[in-house]
Amino acid sequence: MNGVVLLGPGPDEAGRLTGSLNAVEPGLRVQRVEDGALADADVEDAVVIVAAVHGQADGLRARTAEAVAAGLPVVVLLQDAELAGLDPTAGHIEFCVPPFTPQEVLFRARAVAMRAAGPGGSNVINRGPLTIDVDRYQVTLEGRRIDLTFKEWELLRFLASSPGTAFSRDTLLRTVWEYDYFGGTRTVDVHIRRLRSKIDDVRHRFIETVWNVGYRFRADD
Repeated sequence: MNGVVLLGPGPDEAGRLTGSLNAVEPGLRVQRVEDGALADADVEDAVVIVAAVHGQADGLRARTAEAVAAGLPVVVLLQDAELAGLDPTAGHIEFCVPPFTPQEVLFRARAVAMRAAGPGGSNVINRGPLTIDVDRYQVTLEGRRIDLTFKEWELLRFLASSPGTAFSRDTLLRTVWEYDYFGGTRTVDVHIRRLRSKIDDVRHRFIETVWNVGYRFRADD
C-alpha cells in the first residue's frame, strides 16, 4: 500500500480525515477523488477509503461498488452499525464501525491491501527475532515455535503490524474481539499478560505499556 484514496467526503471532511491519518503516519499519500472519477485517477497500489460527509451516509453503497469495479481494496467508514446493502463478498472490503480511530483505519487499510495482494504478497511479519506467519497462524521466536491461543495470536498480529503505534484498550477490543467479548477492557490486560509470558524474557521486550492509553508493539531501535 503506497497511499489511500478518499472517495465520498467533501473537501472539509476530507481535510480533517487527511490530517488525522497523517498525524498517525506522516508522509502518507492521501488524495481525494470525486464520485465517478476513480477510474481516471492515479490509484495504483492504493486503498480506497469510502466515507461520507458527517451526517450524510447516502452513497456509501454506490461508492463501494465503484471502488470494487476498479479492482481496488476498500475500507468503508460507516456512520452507524447499518450494513444493509453492502456485500463483503463482492471484493476486498473492510469495515470500520464508529467510534473508530485513525490507527484502526490505517490498520484495516493495510490488512485489506495484504489480502488483495494474494499469495504473492507478504504474509510473514518479521520483528527482530520474532516471526509471525500469517498464512499458517504460526509464531516463532528465534526459530522456536510459540504456542498461542487464537485471540493471543490475533492480538500479537494486530500490534506487530503497526510497531510504535499506541492502541487504546477500547480499540483493541473493537478490532481483535469485535463484538465477541465479555468483561470489558480487563480482557485486554489479561491477554497481554499471557502473551508477554510467552514471548517476553530478559532479552526481549516486545509489547510496551503506554500509561493512560493502552499498549504498543515496540518499534525497531
